[in-house]
Amino acid sequence: MDQKLIESYAELIIKKGINLQSGKNVLILTGPGTYYFARELSKSAYRHGATFVQVLLDDLDVLASRLASQNEDQLTFNPAYMKALDYEMCTEGWSYIRIDATEERLDHAELDQAKNQILGKAKRRFHEARSKKLMRSQLAWCVCCAPGPLWAKQVLGQQAATEDLMDVLKPILLLDQSNPGLAWEQKKEMLDRRRNHLNEQGIDTLHFKSSKTDLTIGFTDQARFTGGADSMPDGLQFFANLPTEEIFTTPDRMRADGYVTTTKPVNVLDVKTEDVRFVFKEGKMVEYSAREGKEALDTFFSIDEGTRRLGEVALVDETSPIAQSNLIFNSILLDENASCHLALGDGYPTALANGAMLSTDEQLHEAGCNTSLMHIDFMIGSKDMDIDATTRDGNTFAVMRKGVFVF
Repeated sequence: MDQKLIESYAELIIKKGINLQSGKNVLILTGPGTYYFARELSKSAYRHGATFVQVLLDDLDVLASRLASQNEDQLTFNPAYMKALDYEMCTEGWSYIRIDATEERLDHAELDQAKNQILGKAKRRFHEARSKKLMRSQLAWCVCCAPGPLWAKQVLGQQAATEDLMDVLKPILLLDQSNPGLAWEQKKEMLDRRRNHLNEQGIDTLHFKSSKTDLTIGFTDQARFTGGADSMPDGLQFFANLPTEEIFTTPDRMRADGYVTTTKPVNVLDVKTEDVRFVFKEGKMVEYSAREGKEALDTFFSIDEGTRRLGEVALVDETSPIAQSNLIFNSILLDENASCHLALGDGYPTALANGAMLSTDEQLHEAGCNTSLMHIDFMIGSKDMDIDATTRDGNTFAVMRKGVFVF
């Protein structure tokens, strides 16, 4: 693989993704198959002034062994040093990078789903303070991906190599531009224009309609569309996802009615789901079915009450570079940026005008923002999707026709 290209990609994540400031520390989470990119990120971070970089390995094959070998009490153990790391990250303002586990999802022993739920729930509670900081954009973070041989074959076919997948990702990541950082600033400006236009309208509801979706979602008067770059409290901007094509907001957790069907595969608790149909009534998911992965959804919806309500509504144009590739990447990072999507679970306080003032679950619920230990995106967009908005003063206008923004 082109070493210069990988170095350029790593620099993009460090300079634009987390917008690393000199003297700051960085935590990187990777699987074994993408460790090569974690190394490049680490070296780039040091070149751009990082004081310390910590790389943590997340190995699903080792996880499978732990699940098979331990009882429930053992699975809830989390070492104290990880709590200390979380505390230092939160107080010292570390940046966080997660490389999507595209290789590991294709190379591990079977995971015991019941035990995985126990372990995952304990882990999410253990790291809840850090998670809240990330969800509120109080720490700079970025989710990215890195090509590997297994993922290349999954996406492009058995004859494909890592280099072939990198060739596909290159224009998606704007690494084919002479100045990728500037290209992402221009992308941000385009997303800002769409976001600002919607925010100026005072939207009360969005109606999603396609051949297999008919869903109306409501919003409080505090809801604000955001997207592109996120802003920390001190004004520092970062890209939480690279690539990103979405503008998104936080819906009213009590206002969703109708049905919606997923249009791309989604991994739920490390299990693939397809053709999932959700039925909502007064904000709550009251019925669901799936052609594949129903058992994983059963487990997901038993985690907490918040998994049955919406935490995010995201709009993505079907002309985005990812959508135009006509590929299923089996990576939520890429697939969600090819399609309009909804998230079940935790909402983003940063997408509420008064979000910075909301510190408890009770305050968030009163403001309409959902809370949960989970947040999973489900892609619903398609080339026959129409979206109409109704404003607070009763006007209606088109947002999308046939999956494409009309403005």
